[in-house]
Amino acid sequence: MKKLYLLFLFIFFISSCKTIDRKIDNLSTEEEKKLTELLGQHEIVLIDKFGTPDDVIHEANSKVLIFTTKKYKITCIRKFTINNKRVISGFNSRNCF
Repeated sequence: MKKLYLLFLFIFFISSCKTIDRKIDNLSTEEEKKLTELLGQHEIVLIDKFGTPDDVIHEANSKVLIFTTKKYKITCIRKFTINNKRVISGFNSRNCF
């Protein structure tokens, strides 16, 4: 009886982990869709949406605007590449869900 109980607990924990993974994958996909909509838009649209960037990195022909937020002690970092025409040309998102 004890082995059956332990087996049930093991199966429960495994299925819970898969459920969490699926939720994170779905939220990450939604995040990527939202950020993809910003590609090709002017830099001011980005600032209107996320506020003043936390950091700016100047590169040769572009700059990178970095926005950080913290939720549930997890730091979300969004980086947007702005070309010399002040248009969003790329992004990177980590831990944002």
